[in-house]
Amino acid sequence: MKHAFLKAAIAACFACAAVTVSAANPFTDVSADDWAYQAVASLSDEGVIDGYPDGTFRGDKHVTRYEIAQIVARLMAKEDTLNASQKETLAKLSSQYANELKDLGVRIAELEKKRGATDLITELRVQSIDRYDDVFKGKKHNELSTRVRLNTITPVNDRVHLYGQIETILDMNGKESYDVNRINPNDKNQKEIRNGYGDGDFHLNRLWTTYQFGPKQDTSKLPFGPSKNLIGIGQFPVKMGVTGYTYDGEVKGVFASFGDYLKGGRLTLAFGRATNINYAYTGPMMRGVALKNTEISDLMGKAAGQAALKAGKTPEEAMSVYKSTYKTLNDGLSSNNIADRAAAAQKINAMVAQASPELQKLAKNLTPMLDGENAFNYFPMDNVHMGWGDDEDVPVAYASYIYKKPGQWEVHAYGMKACGPVGHIAKAYGFAGSYNVTPMLRVQGEFVKNLRKLPLNNERPYSYNYGIHYGEANVLKAKSFSIGVDYVYSQAGTYFGGSSNDIVDQYMGHVYSDWRGRKMPAYFADKLDATLNGTDSPDKKYGGAKFYLAKASFVPMRGLLVEANYGFNAKDMGGKKMDNMFMLKATAYIK
Repeated sequence: MKHAFLKAAIAACFACAAVTVSAANPFTDVSADDWAYQAVASLSDEGVIDGYPDGTFRGDKHVTRYEIAQIVARLMAKEDTLNASQKETLAKLSSQYANELKDLGVRIAELEKKRGATDLITELRVQSIDRYDDVFKGKKHNELSTRVRLNTITPVNDRVHLYGQIETILDMNGKESYDVNRINPNDKNQKEIRNGYGDGDFHLNRLWTTYQFGPKQDTSKLPFGPSKNLIGIGQFPVKMGVTGYTYDGEVKGVFASFGDYLKGGRLTLAFGRATNINYAYTGPMMRGVALKNTEISDLMGKAAGQAALKAGKTPEEAMSVYKSTYKTLNDGLSSNNIADRAAAAQKINAMVAQASPELQKLAKNLTPMLDGENAFNYFPMDNVHMGWGDDEDVPVAYASYIYKKPGQWEVHAYGMKACGPVGHIAKAYGFAGSYNVTPMLRVQGEFVKNLRKLPLNNERPYSYNYGIHYGEANVLKAKSFSIGVDYVYSQAGTYFGGSSNDIVDQYMGHVYSDWRGRKMPAYFADKLDATLNGTDSPDKKYGGAKFYLAKASFVPMRGLLVEANYGFNAKDMGGKKMDNMFMLKATAYIK
């Protein structure tokens, strides 16, 4: 059989398997009058044949066995669209060209799709970064860790795929490695490690399945499965914006996406529970802070002393009033007799009624504890009173629209609302975009606004960032690189944990490891210090961060990515200077 004739015969035989809607003429040497025109044009549209680099089909040219095998391989990828007769013909061709197909990497027995077979991608990351006990005073220790992630992709059939990820982190220098989910959120002391998050322990990080609806998508060139029109359920990844600085983690729930996430427009709707919440940072907002007997007695003693000064007492007399008030209240609150503790609490309430507006505002959110050590639980967010163990993962509703022109530009618009009690403090929208000025030069920017007015700084907080980057570090392309710098401005109340960058996490979500004997987020500790010391004022700002982040990435060999990040010129919203930070990491991807 002449191969030129066979080439035309294959085109004619399988033309009906292709979409035949007004296919444009793909080749300069095939006219609309040719008997095989419709078959050739349709198969070209389907990607079964692609002609020669000069735009010709060369229908009268003898082709090699490898060229025929390539056509057969492409037809094998579309086998489920063929009828019985065509499948029989394809089986004969695949048998006749078995050696060539094998050389092309086609596994005939599995028809290339390998249904039910699981692909494993191992991700091995070694990272060095300074972790801060107090970012304002430079109290830190170096963390050297190795993270191993086992990513799996299982095609159940052409439309259904199952994805999974298990993870472990190894502490390499005896210092406990940080993970946003490592500490048990139900532990009031924030010290107990969750099951599966100890040194070398494995835990399930992601597990979700997707169904591709609508016209079936050709996935022969999509190693991760279908990219358009997906319904999913499980614990799946969610990234907000182009940088993921605000949130880049997981949501446990359901989603539906309409459109292609690789190019063009895509609308995504999701509902579930955000699992990457930094509870050491957000816990006080939701569960309050226990004020010790000594702290509340000191606060009320100072208020009494200040009142004495205003009444004309001498400083010595005012100090005596302070000491007397402190001792009376602390003795009562610390008494073994519940009646004495209750009487002290009543006295505090009576004193608050005569105190300053700032103190009255604080007292409005005090709930008596009277356990002998802690007098009250202070809830800083007026409408959020949650107990330990409530809403461990925050329920959220999320929607986004993204439009991409790969290699050119992309724009994002999204909205997120926390449900349940946290909904009183988290309801946000955002916009993001990036633009390639040249193939190597890219600019980007993001804006996020929380619509809830938060009492911390009496504002509806917002954040933004912008940056410029040169190059693209593609892990599949050796010697590729990128360098750039971002500026980040984030008011307290626009970050809740799970950032894509560990330096950003520490600046925006800094936690003191030992504030008055307990862990406490910096924004709240500074506010409480000012309140307890009587130095707070309406014009003071607390928490948040504004800083620069320089980034450099390099791929020395295919599958290995080396990254260096440096955060500098960082301050909180009150102008307190933070330490500069450096992070170095190398990630290998093995398949």
